[in-house]
This record gives sequence, structure tokens and C-alpha cells, in this order.
Amino acid sequence: MAITNYTLPFNIHNTQKMPIRNRPAKYAESNLAERAVFEVSEGQRPAEYLGVYRYLPVLQQDVTTKDFIVLPKGRIVAAVSSEDSTPSGAMVTPSGDGSVYTFTSAIDSTITSVGIDDSYFGYDEYINGLLVPCNGGTANTASGVWYTANDVTAGTLLPAGTAATAGTAFALPANMPIGVVYHDWFQDIRGQYLNYAMWQDGGNILCDWFVQVPYVKVNAAGHTPVVTNTTSYVSYLDKYSVNKKFTYLAVNNGTDIFRPGVFVYSDQIGNYKIQGGASAATQTKNTQTVGRLLGIDNRFPKSGLEDVQTYPGSGMPGTQTAGLPKFLFDFVTAVMSLDSATAPSVETVYDLVRAGYFGVARIQLMVA
Repeated sequence: MAITNYTLPFNIHNTQKMPIRNRPAKYAESNLAERAVFEVSEGQRPAEYLGVYRYLPVLQQDVTTKDFIVLPKGRIVAAVSSEDSTPSGAMVTPSGDGSVYTFTSAIDSTITSVGIDDSYFGYDEYINGLLVPCNGGTANTASGVWYTANDVTAGTLLPAGTAATAGTAFALPANMPIGVVYHDWFQDIRGQYLNYAMWQDGGNILCDWFVQVPYVKVNAAGHTPVVTNTTSYVSYLDKYSVNKKFTYLAVNNGTDIFRPGVFVYSDQIGNYKIQGGASAATQTKNTQTVGRLLGIDNRFPKSGLEDVQTYPGSGMPGTQTAGLPKFLFDFVTAVMSLDSATAPSVETVYDLVRAGYFGVARIQLMVA
């Protein structure tokens, strides 16, 4: 008896005509995929991957890497997205139909751009928002944030495809806070050099935590009771030596209600202010609120730290900081040096803190 060949006849193309039997109804299961994923992460550090806006003015230069920081630790931030495609200030957002400028040619000084969505030096496909300093809902205009000589050194580019120069204005539309940065964010220089790139393409922000920043009391003219400079501390350029290094809370002395329980929000460059000022006691939480003040501390030194012998210039708290935390001592020194070429003495810094002009503000973040 001949053996029949039961191999499927692929060579005569009959298989594409053969029917497929449907699944029996008793084996049907719910299509869970159509309801997608609902829970993404906890809300303290939401799992939203964010980049930093490429054209931000730079602040201080990192000693180790020689790269520039654009958002210091603790700074309140907002984000621009594809919905901010054409606001004032020529903001460039992560969208598929735009481009970003990356480097200035070492040969003919032309500035090169790449596609945002189709270039290696564009934005990661998971980045949908770019971080910028929060401005408390008040747009930064030509009198707001400025580019400085540091931007010339850093090779900072502008959205218009030109190089930044000292004194160039950086306009930022009114925005709302989405959180704070819990580490320094460096300038986005991806694509600027052939043989070097920063590790930081993106990251996350902090929305709910107990944090601390130094505070300074300023009077109605915008200076501390013992400093004669009459320009507000929130002026980015006039107070650049302070604003480029420190994130802090500025309190209008004698006007703001400064006590635990009041809400805080952002000034025009992402530092902290008392929400409502003189009417802080009647304020309610709103879209600009970033937290609530829980502690005001100028009771330093603590734990006998003033008796710990530290070597001058060591950067360690102890006798060289009058027992104050190093970040607070450095902040007071920077502020008091704004009007004097001579840094204040250790004794002066200690007296200012004990008098309550400076101290540490502890804040419960509630950016939600």
C-alpha cells in the first residue's frame, strides 16, 4: 500500500486558503490588556522621566568635571511639554517636529541643530517634559533671569540658534511647580563634543518629603537689616553670587508671617517664599503651593560642634564655622559678602544666626 505524503503543500500556496477554527467560547478570558496599567509608582519621587531644558542659563561650575550646573539642589522646578510649543520666549519642547541646537563648529563657528525625535542627540523617547525653574506663576521677562559671562565660557546656545552673551535676557512664561530637584542638574551638553557627554540625560524630581534650606530675613527694600544693598535677593543677576550656589527661603522681615504652619511657594527663579506674605495665615493650598513651613531653627551650635577643632579651609563644620552647619555658614558668608569685598568674621556669622537674621527653614513638601 502506498504511503500518502501528509506534509503541508507550501509550494502550491494552498495553506493561505485553509480556514482557522475559532476558539471555543468556554475558553474565553477577559482582555486585561485593554485596561492598561494604572499604578505607576509612589508619589514621593514619581516615576516620570524628565530632561533639563537645553538653553537654561548656567550657574556655578563643578570643580571636578568642569561642567556647569543649571539647577542647584533643592530648587523648585516646572516643566515644559509638547503643549508649550509656541509660548513667549521661543521655548523648545520635546516634540517630534522640532530641532535643538547642539554645538558650535570648531572650524567655521556655525551652529548645528539635530532633530528632537529622530536624532541620537535629541530627547530620549521617554522624556515628555523639560525642567525649568519655577517662577511662581509670574513670567520672567527681560528684567528676570539673565545669561552671564559663565554662559560664554560654557558655550551656552540660545533657542534662536545663536551663542549666549553676557546680559542676554532669558524669558520664561508663567508656570506652575511640579516638584523640586534633589540633586544638582547639569547643563544639557549632549552632542556638544565628539568625545564627551554628561551621564545625565534625564531623571526624576521630589514631590513629598521633609527638607531643609537656609533662610534669610530681608527688609522692605530687599536686604537684610545689616546689609545696605537695596536690590531684592530674588534678582538673579544682582545676587548672582548667591543665587548660583544656594537654594533658600527669603523672608520679608516685619511683613511676612514667618512661623510654622504657613505655606511656601516659588519666587521667580525657584527659591522659596512665604505664600501670602502678610496674609499667610489665611492662605489656602493652591497650584503654586510647594509645601508648609514646619520648623524655624537658629539655635546653633548643637551637640558641642563648636568645640570640634577644624583646619582653616577644610570645609568641615567645627571651630571654623562657629559650630554652624557648613551650608548655613557658607550661605551667611555669601550674603554678607554681597556688599563687601571682605568676608565676615566667624564671630559675625555666629551673631547673625543667633539674632535670627539667618537660620534653617524646615519644610514639608506637598507638591500635588
